Amino acid sequence: MNNSRSRMTRKGALSLLFGGMAALAAPINPPLGPYTHPAAADLAQATRFGANDPVVLTSYFYWYDVFTGAHIFNADGSDALTDHPPTLTGFSYKSVAWHRTQLEDMIAAGIDVLLPVYWGEPSQRIPGKPALEQPWSFAGLPPLVQAREALLSAGQKPPAIGMFYDTSTLEYNAAGRKVDLTTDHGRRWFYESIRDFFSLIPARHWATIEGRPILFLYSASFAAAHDQTCIDYVRQEFARDFSGVTPYIVKEISWNVQADNTYAWGGAISLRNPGVAALGPGYDHSAVPGREPLIVPRENGAFFERQWTRFLRAPSRLVHVETWNEYHEGTDIAASREYGRQYIELNRKFVDLFKAGIKPPRPRGPYSDFKSVSVTLQATNEARGLTQFEFADGKTASAEAGGRACRVAVSTQHGGRYVYFQIHDSFKWADAMLVDVEVEYFDQGRGSFRIEYDGPDPNAPFNGAYTASPTVVTLADTRRWKTAAFRLTGARFLNSQNGGADFRIATQGDPLHVSRVSVKRLGMPEEAGVRLHGWQQDFAEPLDMHWWVRGNVNAFRQSAGVLRAGPASPPSMLLTVAGEGLAAPVELLARVRPVSPGTTPNWLGGLAVAVNPADGTGFAALFRRDTAGQGQFGLIAAGNDFGPFVPAVWETNRWYWLRVRHQPNTLTGYPDLWARLWLADGETREPDAWTAWRDYHPSSPVATGLPGVVAGQGVLDVDWLLIRSDGLPPIVATPPALKPAPAILAPLDYSPTKGMRLSLRGDPGVGYLIEHTGDFVAWESATLATDPAGHAVFADPPGPPHRFYRARVIQ
Repeated sequence: MNNSRSRMTRKGALSLLFGGMAALAAPINPPLGPYTHPAAADLAQATRFGANDPVVLTSYFYWYDVFTGAHIFNADGSDALTDHPPTLTGFSYKSVAWHRTQLEDMIAAGIDVLLPVYWGEPSQRIPGKPALEQPWSFAGLPPLVQAREALLSAGQKPPAIGMFYDTSTLEYNAAGRKVDLTTDHGRRWFYESIRDFFSLIPARHWATIEGRPILFLYSASFAAAHDQTCIDYVRQEFARDFSGVTPYIVKEISWNVQADNTYAWGGAISLRNPGVAALGPGYDHSAVPGREPLIVPRENGAFFERQWTRFLRAPSRLVHVETWNEYHEGTDIAASREYGRQYIELNRKFVDLFKAGIKPPRPRGPYSDFKSVSVTLQATNEARGLTQFEFADGKTASAEAGGRACRVAVSTQHGGRYVYFQIHDSFKWADAMLVDVEVEYFDQGRGSFRIEYDGPDPNAPFNGAYTASPTVVTLADTRRWKTAAFRLTGARFLNSQNGGADFRIATQGDPLHVSRVSVKRLGMPEEAGVRLHGWQQDFAEPLDMHWWVRGNVNAFRQSAGVLRAGPASPPSMLLTVAGEGLAAPVELLARVRPVSPGTTPNWLGGLAVAVNPADGTGFAALFRRDTAGQGQFGLIAAGNDFGPFVPAVWETNRWYWLRVRHQPNTLTGYPDLWARLWLADGETREPDAWTAWRDYHPSSPVATGLPGVVAGQGVLDVDWLLIRSDGLPPIVATPPALKPAPAILAPLDYSPTKGMRLSLRGDPGVGYLIEHTGDFVAWESATLATDPAGHAVFADPPGPPHRFYRARVIQ
């Protein structure tokens, strides 16, 4: 927003200066417009949005006037606009036809509320003159009302009118004074600006939330001082002048007051959402004199689409499109000479999705199938899906420490030292993510650092945008390079921090040197890092009294952070009383790994559902191999080894997510049990379709009992189990880090002249160490990485007649 340029000529400002100063000591001016004290019938005609209604608002800049050149040409006659309206004919705040065209286009764009950007202030008032003969902020409102009235009469539904109070006038005004809102005079000035606006807008044209007219406040920085009393005064006086109604006040985040909602200016640069979202198409103030260059490219609409898509993943009820027609700064979505109606149509597309409650599919991209993204910090950074960038309070400098190139956080005039990072959109795979962030730093000096990320803490600044990591690293001055690990739960990564960052390193004490930062995703489903009602077991932890075994107790054992189930014949079950007595629906989620199928046909094991501990009846979701060795999966009645089973693609030595939902119903032919299986590789998304389902009720009674793990004739590993039910206490679902698959070596071929070739099978894209020896004393080693399928081939040249091999994950 163009805040620094005067809205009147120098002569006009000087002529009003003394009159404005005299007004400071005089009582407040009377209302400029006739529409105070609205009747109940008028208030009833206002557009009313409920607290939970989706509402799209936009800031409307109406200061243009082709007849005088105001806001079209600079003082030297040069072009004042970065973007331009389709035509200059009638391009004026004085024109009813121009306002009507804008309102009609807003209807097409799906706008619910327009917010005229209002610069009216008490010292601007010309005594004895009607609104149409006042400066533009006042004079432009009656034609707007007239245009909206005409559309209503024509049976259309134009957007209703709220107020965007451009508080720049608290500093830039005809009185030449920076207003102090903690004083009686300052509060009167503040309120009069608001009152005069609404006195020019009949109540039937108001946009309201639950009957309260919408009022946006721009930045608090223009006031000499402010406190809660200025807001309280506005509410008190507004009720007195407008029939007991109080405004719905949306403050900009710079205001240190209590209001009804909060927004952050700057959505045209990146999505902001501290309560009311702000988004826009890009930014370019090239035409504004005296400013440092700042361009956020539109990318032919792709930038705007990304902002909307990010918003729709975690929408608030109100979204402010920034802006409708600020042509100076190139943030316009209105029709323009440069872009035609492209952004009107794009906006309507996403408004329709917003109103329908639809979340668009996540964009695929270059990092959709990566386990991690990273950036190496040096004179010229090497980015791999993670970008480090500079910001006003996040400056770094190229450096070297401990023989390694790096960057060091430096002090700024804003206080604090931060290093900002942005993650590529294609890497973000869920609304609430569980990630590990690793920071390679040089341990020098005294101080500490932590990660502040766009997360779930409602008490953190800006609605969680700066959620603090639980881990804080303290420097010990060892003069060595170290790696710090931070586990972040509930990460949103909506670019909500300064400059559109997803997270930052916040440092205290001596300067911090950083050489590399990575973000690793753990292939978690939607529950990961989310607060919900449930109970969980990390099988790296000792089992407590919640568990007991039905069958062979030796069929279950804990080792290397997992529960190994099987082999067992007859089958055995490890059941947990944590799921006892829960009312449906109950959902189980586990991470499982088939290890060995045993002989075929055979079934390995799986999850038990609603098992009666007395007789073992209930249900089980099981892995199976058929007579041909093909993978199967089934939801079977406990004790029935034969199915029904369905074909399912699974492999041994790979982790899978297994979800089972028990939700009985009285409809014959409609499932009461569902099960879903998908690869837990950190990249594969949970499918929409269920792998298997089963209908057993009402032909059979509703099954009740305990959940748990089934040990079958093969071997199955389980590392985490979650029981989700409204009957359980709230927890934060926290799956442990994914356990690497043990390497499986198998000979491919041997030749005395070419040597031995071995097949290694493990996790996809993981590095393994293969070691070999001929005497079990001296070992030689080689490294190799598996391909996306988890396979690799090791070729060992000819050597001793006898050689032994082993493989392990590189930690």
